[in-house]
Amino acid sequence: MNFQRPTPWLAFAAVPLIVVLALGWLLLGYAGHRHGVVPLPGTTGFTVEHLGDAGEGRTLREVEALPPDAWTPWTGDNYHVVGPSQVLWLRVVLRNNSASELRGILENDDYFADRVELWVQEPSSPAVQPDGPWLSGEGVANVDKRVAGREIAFPVTLEPAAVKVAYLRLENHFRPFVRLVWWPDAGAFHESRSRDGMAEGIYLGGLLALLGYNVLLWLRLRQPDMGWYVLYLGSVAAFMFLARAQLPALGLPLASPGLETVLTLMMALNGLFLTQFARSFLELKTSFPKMDRCMQGWAALMLVAAVATLTTPWASTSWLPFVTLSSGLTHTGLLAVALSAWHARKWQARFFVLSFGCLFASSLPMVAVWFFEGLLRDVAMRGLMVGSALEMLLLSLAVADRFARAQTQLVEETEQRRMIEEAYADELEEEVRERTRELQAANNDKDRMLSVIGHDLRGPLTGLMRSAERASGEFSRDASRTSRALLLMIEDLVLWARLRAAKQAVSVHPAASLVGPAVALHESLAEQADIVLLQEVPEEVWVETDLVLVQTLVRNLLANALKFAMTRVVLKVETSDGKVRFTVGNDGPALSLEVAARLAADLDEPVTATSGMGLRLCREICRALEIKLESSIGAEGGTEFSFTLKQARLTSTTEEETS
Repeated sequence: MNFQRPTPWLAFAAVPLIVVLALGWLLLGYAGHRHGVVPLPGTTGFTVEHLGDAGEGRTLREVEALPPDAWTPWTGDNYHVVGPSQVLWLRVVLRNNSASELRGILENDDYFADRVELWVQEPSSPAVQPDGPWLSGEGVANVDKRVAGREIAFPVTLEPAAVKVAYLRLENHFRPFVRLVWWPDAGAFHESRSRDGMAEGIYLGGLLALLGYNVLLWLRLRQPDMGWYVLYLGSVAAFMFLARAQLPALGLPLASPGLETVLTLMMALNGLFLTQFARSFLELKTSFPKMDRCMQGWAALMLVAAVATLTTPWASTSWLPFVTLSSGLTHTGLLAVALSAWHARKWQARFFVLSFGCLFASSLPMVAVWFFEGLLRDVAMRGLMVGSALEMLLLSLAVADRFARAQTQLVEETEQRRMIEEAYADELEEEVRERTRELQAANNDKDRMLSVIGHDLRGPLTGLMRSAERASGEFSRDASRTSRALLLMIEDLVLWARLRAAKQAVSVHPAASLVGPAVALHESLAEQADIVLLQEVPEEVWVETDLVLVQTLVRNLLANALKFAMTRVVLKVETSDGKVRFTVGNDGPALSLEVAARLAADLDEPVTATSGMGLRLCREICRALEIKLESSIGAEGGTEFSFTLKQARLTSTTEEETS
């Protein structure tokens, strides 16, 4: 069965298209809408002048005392960038020509300035102490800012027909960027800021959700390419978070050069992780070895740049443009690699081509605007955010597509193995049945052979034992004992074979017939050892059992008792509550704790060269008869073994059969 499904290209195309349209409207339409803002000086009647402070460190009073020709008018057509100076002074004349009060917001439409101070005063009364300084900037905590958040903004109230002068001092570690705007209605400013925060929160939340999903997927699968993609996605999300000045929005001040250092580090790591991801995902090591070595060298270069970013003092901004250029070269080089892999029928490369194409499509306007039209920098940055989000999504789809293909291949292999197992299942089952029959036949042959050997040897050994008993002398006694031992061993083997065959013949017998043969067999042995053999068997006690099994059980217990007795062995038969209890005891040493524990736990004794089969055979006989063999210490010492059988009630028919 083939589980391969066609790739849902319509869904693959629809999802990125929906994301582009949604993010485009969210970041460029909804958040990009800044209705009510007026660039300065514009047509408001405001005037803006700037003054560089190249290391003089002027105070507000010194700046106010400067002659008018020290100030340079600013048209506000573009961002104002100070040359080598790190401090920029601005003097803004604010006029309200209307008959109503204006509660507006004076804002620097650029987030990146370490510290901004604002003083506002009325020129008609210069002796009055100006309001301020009010603070803002990346390096200022939220609690000290006039308007908390990432925006560098200050509320200003203009009474009807009022004229006020605002002095701004902007300080940045590198160079301050300025683009002043005026919000006549403070509500419009806060509404625009809320839209920006919501849109960028959704954008960063989407990146975080995408990152979380891929982290969980990597933890489940542990594929190298997926791990590199997770690192790349995480570094891109961190870069976007910092580039959009979200740390000040959270109330965490991070000024230059720390911010630029972290941004440069994130860009270097972007190039490193993306290169490693492409090497693993496109399988360059096996398909394009030379290209893989080049990419490996480039990844090492990006690692060096990342380390150098952290270790090199920020005396200049040389690392930032270098790493920015390297990031662009990384994407350009990987696009060429992906095209080559696609040409070589590495179909997963099409995701790289498509994702990088989307990123380049959004980056080119950003580059053009950055260098040629500063007024649209924020709009271009939002477009880059859309392109980067689309790139992340497409690469995530690439990882998901690869996982789906691997899973499909695994399902197909599993199905093939199942079909093979089903094909051989019947043959294997038949072979198992045949082997089982062979083993059963061999086991039956073994039991029959043991029975035949026992019967063949029992006759000659019985004759030899009786002849030795009638003779006199030490040799005859030894021969008698040896013959008896061999005979008993053979009897045990024959009985063991019978037990293995699970054959029983249950009938009614007098108790004397169960113990008599064993006593008669061991009387001469007891006399030779000077051991008194006593038996206490009441008359007319009948039991229902297998005669041969119980006789063998009594015989082995009696032989074991004689083996360890000092002067006496007692064999007793007692009745109680319809039960007949057989007890064999001696006055020898007590049973060892280990053997007693094994008997209590119903565990067999191991068969050794010296122990023989006696006690083990007794246990198997008891199991076959479904009775329990018990051991205890006698009233006068020694060891007692006992077992209990069911007492039989004789009828006239039973008496005739037994007679």
